[in-house]
Amino acid sequence: MRQLVFFRIAKSALVLLAGIALCGLGGGVLWLWLSVPRAVSGGREMSFPVSPEGRPLRLLALGDTGTGEQAQLQVAAAMEKWCKAQGANLPDGILLLGDNFYSSGVESVMDPQWQSKFEVPYGSPCLSRLPVYPVLGNHDYRLSPQAQIDYSAVQPRWRMPARFYSVDFGPLARLVAIDTNRVDWCGSPKNCVVDFMNSRLASPPAGAWRIIIGHHPMISSSSHGRSYDGTFFKYTLRPRVCQIADLYLSGHSHQMEHLRVPECATDFVVAGTGGGDIGRVKDDRPDSMFLKQVYGFLALEFTPSRMVVTFVDESGAVLHKLERDRG
Repeated sequence: MRQLVFFRIAKSALVLLAGIALCGLGGGVLWLWLSVPRAVSGGREMSFPVSPEGRPLRLLALGDTGTGEQAQLQVAAAMEKWCKAQGANLPDGILLLGDNFYSSGVESVMDPQWQSKFEVPYGSPCLSRLPVYPVLGNHDYRLSPQAQIDYSAVQPRWRMPARFYSVDFGPLARLVAIDTNRVDWCGSPKNCVVDFMNSRLASPPAGAWRIIIGHHPMISSSSHGRSYDGTFFKYTLRPRVCQIADLYLSGHSHQMEHLRVPECATDFVVAGTGGGDIGRVKDDRPDSMFLKQVYGFLALEFTPSRMVVTFVDESGAVLHKLERDRG
């Protein structure tokens, strides 16, 4: 009995010391890791060809969608109009950047919110033809994050095989979807998100764009708090993202923003503007290339030599373009 008590005390002391170290490195990283329950573990890999052969990869992206209210429906209507305007060259998918269901996620695969906050808004004639690649947001963890993973077996459009996963879009892009609510690392790509991200982006297909999507920003102009402006990840995850990704997309902060950080190879884009209340921002950040408090979505296009990210508001107006040639 004494040995068992000693073991438990020693284990608690190790956890405390690890927490102090993490807090020194990244502020609230420990809080993020401890404040949510575990979803299913295990990274998954998927691959989809881009067809017809030789055409660009096109994606739509937005986060913080799941209200079922007028703002979400209006942004979805603008996306439908954009989708139809592409004619036969349909987008290849929709990236959902977390907080897919306000305010507490879903309870099961039978939760009526699936209809009001996903199937109806994105079930219009053009959008309904597009697969969806989601990540989990902090609100999605409040009931059953596992239910969002399980919905992949109910609705083939909803492609979320695990809490973190990767997708190869032919030779053009490798997308890694990470769970920023629980940024764990353990030396095993199958079990921990940071190891999986490192493994999948260490050797992507030759010439492929390297894209990471997660709910929380690595950096933003939000004034809402430390998990919104990227402080949690400044000294932990962000330096690694800078080394391995061309583009990082996030939600959580409810603004449209494009940022570039000195000595960092990554373009950071925030688009938590799919339906939740528009957030508070500071407009004096020198890293910010574009910032606007408005509902909207992103339209992304990738060719072997060029990446274009178009910022579109809820009326369909183009606000900003991130254009980058492969160096």
